[in-house]
Formats: sequence, structure tokens, C-alpha cells
Amino acid sequence: MKVSIVGVGKVGVTLGYAVVTKSLASELVLVSRSAGRTRGESLDLQHAAALSPGRVAVRSGDLEATKNSQVVVLALAESAEKGGNALDRIASAEPNARLFQAVVPKLAELSPEAILLIVSNPVDVLTYATLKLSGFPANRVIGTGTLIDSARFRSLLSAYYNIHSDDIRAYILGEHGDSQFPVLSAVFAGGWHMGQDPVVKQLFEKTLNVAPEVFLSKGYTNFAVASAAAMILEAIQDNSHHTMPVSTLVQGYYGIEDVCLSLPAVIGRNGITQTLKIALNEEEQAQLLHSARQLSAVNARLASFWQGDSR
Repeated sequence: MKVSIVGVGKVGVTLGYAVVTKSLASELVLVSRSAGRTRGESLDLQHAAALSPGRVAVRSGDLEATKNSQVVVLALAESAEKGGNALDRIASAEPNARLFQAVVPKLAELSPEAILLIVSNPVDVLTYATLKLSGFPANRVIGTGTLIDSARFRSLLSAYYNIHSDDIRAYILGEHGDSQFPVLSAVFAGGWHMGQDPVVKQLFEKTLNVAPEVFLSKGYTNFAVASAAAMILEAIQDNSHHTMPVSTLVQGYYGIEDVCLSLPAVIGRNGITQTLKIALNEEEQAQLLHSARQLSAVNARLASFWQGDSR
């Protein structure tokens, strides 16, 4: 599997390391605006690959080097000086949409059968932008979405209840952002409906503050989001049909139309094979609809970027 990572900042290079150590590709291509540094990263990863169990050929290049990729990961983002804002995802929507407008059509042309995996924020808005700019079917455009939020939630639940995180089923859905919500009606461990415990909602509230805490402490987040992207890549490579909450186009679920947000999705070699439309209680339905409205408003504001007029 040929994997190309476009955008080799902290997240992109960490994902590259995961690809090498987990042997998630036979060929890995790194692309960014800083050709010199990207070449250095590719050489370093090439040396790491020599110490890994699998064989991954690593190289750097321009957009042309991504040709015939099976997966293209979009991890590019605008700098703070040009409007990027790591703490306020929505504030980064316009500058990052402009970047995507410049590269996505070319990437789609070079790899017309690829799966496009979006890591950049605001991930739901940029997943929708990628869908429009590429013209790809929805199953081949995937955002990391709330996979990382759900993992953080499960981590806190695991620590509090002293239950292995793999044994906990807990989803955060909707926007990877302020309007995300936990599906408390579907939080289970070993058949026990732990979502009924008031502590679970308190732990979700704590989850909301985890990413800002990491960012304020070290200046960025990289390991968890790169691990989330690697998990998606592994499901694609192995055709495992693993279920995870990722950002995807939603059509006709509780009346929601034409917006990308996170629902549990089954992922295999062809991308998303199905989206699981789980039953939500009335409160959760309202939260999902609120999330959809928030994202649709941002999409409407940025529509010119995928309609050929960015003035």
C-alpha cells in the first residue's frame, strides 16, 4: 500500500513514524512546503525503517510524488502567522480551506482511486471541503473526527473504573469540537450500562479539557491524533472492517443532510463500508442536530472555496 502524507508538521511526521514502525505501507511519501526539512524527515524515517520488522520505502517529494497512492493523508495546516489557530479549530477554517483548495484537486487527479484521510482541523469542515474539491465518493473521504475524543474518553473511564479501555464501548459523536457529545445511552463495559452512572458524564466534561491542557503544556498535540490516523490506516490495510467514530458525510440520519460529522463507521480496504445509524435518545438527537447545524453554518460560509470562487 502506498501512503502519502501531505503536511509534515508535528502530526504528519509522528504519523510517518507510526507507518514505519507498524509497517502500514510498502511505500511512504512525505510532502510539505519545506522541501529541505521534509527530506531530512524522510531520511530519518528511512533509517528507522531499517530497524523495523517490515519493509517500508520512505521518500520525500512534491505533489507529483503522491501519484497512484492508495491513501493520501491530509495533515497540512496554515501557520499561526497566516491565521491558523490550534486552540480554536473553527478559526482555522478559512485559512486551511484555502490550503485545501490549492492541493486537493491535484491530489485527486494524481490518485483517482485513493482514500483521502483528513487529519487537519477543523476536521469535519475540511472533510466536507475535501469531498467537494475531490469529487470522490463519500466512502473514500474520511476525517479522523471524534475517534481521538472517544479514545480520550475511554482512557478516563478506564482509569476511574479500573477496566481495560479495550473492554469499554463509549462513543463521542458529532463535531470534533465544542458541540461534540457523549452517547451515554450506549456506554457499556462487559454488558454493564456504565453510562447510567453520573460519574461518566463528569468524565466526559473532563475529556473536553484534555486537548487544551496538552496544548498549553507542550505547545501542540501529536501522538494521540497520529495514533488515531494510524488506526484508520491499519483498518484499511488489513481490510479489518473495524468500527470507529470518524467524520463522514451524513445523509438522512435523524433528518441531517449534507454535512460531515462523526458517527460509528465500519472501515475496510475501500474506506467506509457502512455507517452505523445507532439509536439515540431525545437528548442525544438534539445534541447531534445542534452539532450538524453548527458545522453546516461554517460550510455555508466557506462554500466559495469548493465552488471555484474564493474572493
